[in-house]
Amino acid sequence: TITTRSSRAMEGVPIGQQKKPATHSGYVGHTAQTIKVRLHSICFAVKGTLFVSALASNSGDLLKAFIRSECRELSAVPNERIRLLFRGVELRDDMPIAQLGEAELDLHFLVLGQKDEVLGFELALCKGVPCPTELEELLHDCSQGLQQAAPILTESGCGGTYFLKGKAQGRTLAVFKPKDEEAGAPQNPRGYLGRENSRYFLPAVASAQRAVREVAAYLLDKGHAKVPTTTLARCRHQSFVPVQIDGEPSVVWKLGAFQAFVDAESSEDFGYSSYSVEDVHRVGILDLRIVNFDRNQGNLLVQHVDGRRRLVPIDHGCSLPDRLCFPLHDVAWAWWPQCKEPFSPEELKYIAELDGEADAKMLAETLGLERPCLRLLELSTLWLQVAAAAGCTLHQIASALYRSDPEKPSVIEGVILNCLASAQAVGEISLSRSITHCHFTRATETRGLGDVQDVQWTPALEETFRRHCLQEFQRLVR
Repeated sequence: TITTRSSRAMEGVPIGQQKKPATHSGYVGHTAQTIKVRLHSICFAVKGTLFVSALASNSGDLLKAFIRSECRELSAVPNERIRLLFRGVELRDDMPIAQLGEAELDLHFLVLGQKDEVLGFELALCKGVPCPTELEELLHDCSQGLQQAAPILTESGCGGTYFLKGKAQGRTLAVFKPKDEEAGAPQNPRGYLGRENSRYFLPAVASAQRAVREVAAYLLDKGHAKVPTTTLARCRHQSFVPVQIDGEPSVVWKLGAFQAFVDAESSEDFGYSSYSVEDVHRVGILDLRIVNFDRNQGNLLVQHVDGRRRLVPIDHGCSLPDRLCFPLHDVAWAWWPQCKEPFSPEELKYIAELDGEADAKMLAETLGLERPCLRLLELSTLWLQVAAAAGCTLHQIASALYRSDPEKPSVIEGVILNCLASAQAVGEISLSRSITHCHFTRATETRGLGDVQDVQWTPALEETFRRHCLQEFQRLVR
C-alpha cells in the first residue's frame, strides 16, 4: 500500500534491520487513493528530499515513521521532536493527509534539539507561504541583526511576542510570535501553559494555531484596513523560551508569525472621537469578515499621517474561529458612534465585491486552514454583504453576529443552527462523526453553551446549507 523512493541511500544497514513504518490501512483487493508526498529536509543532520506514495488516510505519525526509517540519524527521534510543515503550518500526528486537499504534497520537516546542530542564531522564511518582497528583505535584515541584538520580549500580552532589530542603528524592524509560546501552548512565557492543539485556554481556536491566523488576516485584508505585512518564519535564538528535551533546556527552531513592525501609539492613549468614520469602518469590515473576538483597544495602533490619526489593526490570532460564541463587548469599536454611521458608496462597493468562498479556498491552499473555520468565514462574509446591501450599519451587523448577552446565542448563531438542521432534513443527512466536521455552539434554554455537534459534510449539504443561510439572512434584514 506504500511505495518509496529516497534521495538518501540506507548504506551499510541490512534490510532486516531497517525500520519500516506500518502502512496497511485495511485496503485489500482494490485500489486505494494515494497521494504523492515530497518531504524536504530543513534540518542540519539530514540533507535532500524523501519521496513517498502514501494512502490518503495516512496521517502525520506515519510520515514521521517513514522519515525515521529512511534517515539513520533520526531513527531514535520521537514524534514530538519532528515537525512536519505544510506551507509553514504544522501537520498534526493524527491528521489524515487527505484533509490537505492536494493530489501531490510538498512537506518540510525539521527536528528539535539535534545534538549535532550548528550553534548560532538564525531566521528564515517558511517555504510555500506567501511573502511580499519588502517583507523578505526585512527578514534578511533581521536575520543579520540577530548576531548583534537579541529578541526582546514585549512587556504586555498573553503570548510570546518579540521585537527584532536590524543590523544597523539598532532599530526595531519586526515582531516574531512563536506558535509554541502562544497562550495555552507549552512554552508560553507568561504562565498560560497548555498542550499544543488543545482548546482549554481558547475553545474556538486551538493552541499554537494563532500564528497562521496572523498571516491569514494579512492575506484577506489586501491593504484595505492596513494590516501590517505578515508571513510565517522559523527562528532560533537562546532568548526564546527553551524546550525541555531529555530533561535539559534546549535552543530549538521556533515556528511563528513574522510581521513588519509599525511605529505607532496605542489607541488606548486616545479617545474614539479622534478617528474618522472611514477608519473605523475599514477595521470593522475586516473584523466582521474574520469574526475577530479580541478587538480591544490595545490591538489597535494609531499612526499620525498627513495631520490626522489613522488606525492600524494588529493581533489577529483570535480570529477565524470554528464557532460563534463571542460577546459584543469584546469588540471595542462596536460602541463607537462612527460604526452607527451608514456605509459610503465606496464601502458598499468593496463589501459587495468580496468573495467569501474564494477567500476560503485561497486560505486552504496557501495556509492549509481547516474547513470548519473557513466555512464560518464564508458565512460571516455573506451576512456582511446581505446586511450592508439592505442598509444596515456596522453596529447593527455586529450586534447580530456577536452576543449582546454572553450567556445567550446571537441572532446569527440561531440562524446558522436552524439552517443546518433544515439543510440536513432536506438531504436526510446523518449526524455521524466525520473528519471534515464543523463546530457550531448549540444553545439550550438552560445553558448558554451546549454540546458541540459533529456533522458529516458532503458537497450537497454544503450547498443546501449555504442556500438556506442566504435565504434566512435576507429574511432577517427585510
